[in-house]
Amino acid sequence: MDFSDAPAESVLTANTPESAFERKAAQWALIKARVDTQTSLLNKLRDDMTVDLREFGVQDEKGSYIIELPRPLSVADKKFKGMKLERYTTQGMDEDEAEAIARDLDSEATGKGNDAVIYDRLFPLVRQFDPQEAYVLYQEGRLTEDHLDRIFPEKEGFRFVRVAA
Repeated sequence: MDFSDAPAESVLTANTPESAFERKAAQWALIKARVDTQTSLLNKLRDDMTVDLREFGVQDEKGSYIIELPRPLSVADKKFKGMKLERYTTQGMDEDEAEAIARDLDSEATGKGNDAVIYDRLFPLVRQFDPQEAYVLYQEGRLTEDHLDRIFPEKEGFRFVRVAA
């Protein structure tokens, strides 16, 4: 997009590509500032309400905390009569514990004359690409720059950033 040498004071009313872009940039910056401020306020409210729900809420059978409002509220055509700090769980994984259990069981099995296979089954040897080794092989002359370009293709992305004044 080519930009003209129009004076700065005419930019807001002029009908040029740069004036249209400047209006969009100003609108974007204003909305972004509002969203950042609102997000900060929303996070503070969430944190304060979490404390309230844990302290004053009624805990249900699933471990969630609920506070009923004195009267139902309607905001943006969505009605609600209370707030809930909903408990949920996710399945974790403790590899150190798995390794300790496998080693203990294999140790017991070999003591009884059995094969020690639990550890090998839980932690099989797996081929894995070593990116550092690719660069070592390049330095040794066994891989070419073309090989590296094919192995590590460049990816392109874009994001909005402000250019400092």
